[in-house]
Amino acid sequence: MRPITSDDLYAIKWVRDPQISPDGMKVLFEVKEVIPEGELKGYKSSIWILEDGRIRQFTSGKKNDTSARWSPCGKKISFISDREDKNQIYVLSLDGGEAQKLTSMKNGVGEYAWSPDGRKIAFSALVDNEMETEKNHDEEKIEEKTKEGEPDGEPTTDVRVINKIRYKSNGRGFLPEGNYQIFVIDILSKEVTQITQGPYDCKEPAWSQDGTSIVFTSARFEDHELSSVRDLWVVPSTGGEMRKLTSSDAVLYSPSWSPDGKYIACYGHDNEYHGATVPCVCVVPSQGGPVRFLTEPSGLSVGDSASTDMACSSGSKPVWSSSGEKIFFSALQHGRSALYSVALETGEIQQLTQGDCSVCGWSKAHDVDIFALNVTSPEVIGDVWRFDLTGHGVLDETESIISSPSQRGYLKRLTNFNKDLLESVYLARQEEIEVIGQDGQKLQAWIMKPLGMQPGKKYPIVLEIHGGPHVSYGYTFFHEFQVLAARGYGVIFGNPRGSTGYGQEFVAATHHDWGGKDYEDVMAFADYAANLPWVDVERMGVTGGSYGGYMTNWIVGHTNRFKAAVSQRSTCNRFSQFGTSDAAYMNSEFEFDGNPWDNPMAYLDRSPIMYVRNVETPLMLIHSEEDLRCPIGQAEEFFVALKKLKKTVVMVRFPGENHELSRSGKPKHRVERLEYILSWFDRYMAPNRHDYSVPLAEPAKVVIKLPQGSS
Repeated sequence: MRPITSDDLYAIKWVRDPQISPDGMKVLFEVKEVIPEGELKGYKSSIWILEDGRIRQFTSGKKNDTSARWSPCGKKISFISDREDKNQIYVLSLDGGEAQKLTSMKNGVGEYAWSPDGRKIAFSALVDNEMETEKNHDEEKIEEKTKEGEPDGEPTTDVRVINKIRYKSNGRGFLPEGNYQIFVIDILSKEVTQITQGPYDCKEPAWSQDGTSIVFTSARFEDHELSSVRDLWVVPSTGGEMRKLTSSDAVLYSPSWSPDGKYIACYGHDNEYHGATVPCVCVVPSQGGPVRFLTEPSGLSVGDSASTDMACSSGSKPVWSSSGEKIFFSALQHGRSALYSVALETGEIQQLTQGDCSVCGWSKAHDVDIFALNVTSPEVIGDVWRFDLTGHGVLDETESIISSPSQRGYLKRLTNFNKDLLESVYLARQEEIEVIGQDGQKLQAWIMKPLGMQPGKKYPIVLEIHGGPHVSYGYTFFHEFQVLAARGYGVIFGNPRGSTGYGQEFVAATHHDWGGKDYEDVMAFADYAANLPWVDVERMGVTGGSYGGYMTNWIVGHTNRFKAAVSQRSTCNRFSQFGTSDAAYMNSEFEFDGNPWDNPMAYLDRSPIMYVRNVETPLMLIHSEEDLRCPIGQAEEFFVALKKLKKTVVMVRFPGENHELSRSGKPKHRVERLEYILSWFDRYMAPNRHDYSVPLAEPAKVVIKLPQGSS
């Protein structure tokens, strides 16, 4: 046994998106791993299959094969691959052979779904505005450009003209001019038919059981770019008139048609609290009508899973039971994600799985109530389980991280991809605690003790703060936390006001109050840690990313109790971030009080840069240069202000990375990020290696050099 290290990231295999066959006997799933030829090249994903109790790799190559789906008859599979650059749909017989490329869309494809008879596939794809223009004006434009002396009429300028507010997106960069439309392709003839039109995105196609109609999501109204509202629409599967089902007063997504064709289930909410509204399971009459919410936002956060730096979520949509009497869904509550069902008529909710874990992806067999689950826990990076509600399964008592209440169903673990790695390293245990906020609010949090701690000794501890703010920590595997514990640091993390999984009032508590109750709650976690007998209060650190980075910046401007701080992908100026982020302009709807030009002090008062003179804590700013969610200018503003004031600060920039660095950045950069965090804490609050009963992981590989005279 040895301590886990940041380099162990290179050996991890990420298992996700389990898809059970229509008869419930086989499972497809995706395995993502680091490309062995180079740490900066990224990852490759392949499709694997479990059949007859045997696991084997089903696709191979150096590119990414993802989103595997069964044909309705279960004899073929489809998947999306970038093996020819753009993501296209491929089909492969279960008997093997070469994969058949099905689509050849200029911009690749998005979500897709098989028709019930297995003869067609519906998919979404981006249609450029230029493609539409070409149909009507191409000859005229070419003639004009040729007269101007441009070869073959091709423009040579690299100037961008922007006329949409949603013109960029983190991880994608500048968005092409155009909209997503729904297409249907015939499997045999490969004939493609575009069945939606217009200057609006159309996504998430789902077939009716008789194959005659397709439901999709779209926002087809004025100022849709400034709204999160999404409606359900229906269109004939052969094309024709598009019919609106809902009244543009709810945010609806992930539609799924009932077996009898009368209803469409989906996830959604009434948008009362905008981005802080807790999602529910909804149903809409297939002929149109009011949205009926089957679950309440009192505790379950439907469709959500707890945060992790291992990124196992696969976005499963609600699924109907074969009888149409129930709808299956996953939801987050109190740091645990589980599988549930809700009755269509009565709204009765049943919890089908339980345990200190998170179900972060799942699928259901078409004909029977048998499921494939993707499960993560503090001890499991992510693997596949079979869950049988038919009463014919075998209870697997060797696995304790997930179970079924009152043995309502039978669970069996199917994969164990990281077994050798996890059995070779020490893992810190995640201990749940209850912390009481300043106003008496009960808060869920967790402690990880440093490995090898001994009685009577004092140890450093790091307070971790999640992003969002409307997400949640919980029972997932967190590599960063384990690496800190292996280096001799305790870790405390919890869910302050604003976090999901505790009901609507709790998640909406940040309304116009960033840096208020949430700050008090985070500091209550720090107070709890400081009162632990093994914690050295002179060696407490703090770190967080995104909203957690904002909160780290806020903390160092409001208290000097921490010995060192690391702020990751953060914001410091809520006024300037409003117009430079790909999404922050939506914050005026709920999070902040109005627009910044109408109410500037509402933004500046809650901006950490306004308290920069108070900062005494040595601060490291980690930021990705292509981050469009929290643009790097936010780190630059804070860095320049701190340097101007002669504070102790260093900025670490990651080229070619975006807001997802910690979860899906280039492997070498993810490892380096962990090492920079460790180096900063080692500099100011290093563990005393002789205080531990087991050998610690080696000190950080990087050394931060500060200017002469810096502390």
